[in-house]
Amino acid sequence: MRKGRITQAWYNGVMQTRTKVTSLLLLVGLFLILLWVYPGEGSWQDRIWWGLETMDQWLATQEGPEATLQPAAASLEPWWQAYFTDPTCPPPEQRQDGLDVQVAQDILAAQQGVDMAMFDLEVPTVVDALIQLEREGKRVRVVTESDHEDQRSIRRLRRHGVSVVTDKRRGFMHNKFLIIDDGVVWTGSMNLTSNGVYCNHNNFVRFDSVPQLVANYRSEMDEMYERRLFGTKSPRNTPYERFTFQNAQIQNIFAPETSAVPQIARTLATAQEEIAIMAFSFTSRTLGETVLGRAQAGVLVRALFEEMGAENETSYFVRLQRDHYPNVVVKKATDTGIMHHKVILIDHRVVIFGSYNFTDSADKRNDENVLIIEDPGLAQAFEAEFETLWAAGELGVFQ
Repeated sequence: MRKGRITQAWYNGVMQTRTKVTSLLLLVGLFLILLWVYPGEGSWQDRIWWGLETMDQWLATQEGPEATLQPAAASLEPWWQAYFTDPTCPPPEQRQDGLDVQVAQDILAAQQGVDMAMFDLEVPTVVDALIQLEREGKRVRVVTESDHEDQRSIRRLRRHGVSVVTDKRRGFMHNKFLIIDDGVVWTGSMNLTSNGVYCNHNNFVRFDSVPQLVANYRSEMDEMYERRLFGTKSPRNTPYERFTFQNAQIQNIFAPETSAVPQIARTLATAQEEIAIMAFSFTSRTLGETVLGRAQAGVLVRALFEEMGAENETSYFVRLQRDHYPNVVVKKATDTGIMHHKVILIDHRVVIFGSYNFTDSADKRNDENVLIIEDPGLAQAFEAEFETLWAAGELGVFQ
């Protein structure tokens, strides 16, 4: 019996080896045929690369469907919830029941821990929640801008054992995101400060059970917190730069390791009906000229700028008005507080948002994140905010 098993095992091994050798010979033969039938003229290097790419495409079709990440559990709720501040800017002692309370409750519900990358962090509700999580022995990791390292909230976190990392460089760590366990990601324009929540116009979007976003933001967090890599030293290692989730097309970009300008410009170039902009700062020539190109093609452009700095000569608040296109309307936000959004809406179906101002500094120097999402429902949520602020805006200087 034992001899029979050994013989059978030997036979199986020989057959497996023969199969591997045969498969290898077939692949080599296929590769040589591809080199021979290379279309057109070209060097041997061209032929080799073309052959390798063609084989790779063919092998991909033999491996079955590509594996994709799925949420841990189906949810009856939408996979996103978009929140917008209502900045009445009451006295500090009366600032309560704002969006910071919901974020703090989310943090306190964490089972494993929280990762937070926040340009400015001082709102007491969130600081208290992080300290409480640390007391419970759960993982709390915080990254913030080094210019804010000495403020009371950061000192308080450290005194209670919370590990806080800063970027220690000239460019800004300008991200505003947090990850809760392996299921929730918050990101947008809002710093977790009292003014950010109660005095300025901001957005903060909560994504629930989108594993690709969790993987992307966790990778960025590890890069900053564990490896201390910021700015241009950051590697381009986002796991899912483009993906589809529940019929929504999503691009997730982290600057400056990946320039966001080409992706945003290409998306702007698809506009056929309307481009709506809410910009704290917009000085990027590439993006500004792309917008003007679509205006020249007849697309309606409505752009709302934060009043502070709008009339600077480098701002597209001025430049969008210079050519006097009748389909370009520009306003300054004059409502209560700073208009801190960094949002572009395209054809009522695409929304671009994040921590990323439309400037060269955001693209080339700061640590930033931006999302480009084609989802009419999410776009509609941002459009409602745009229309509210647009109605209260003041027409531009040349209109």
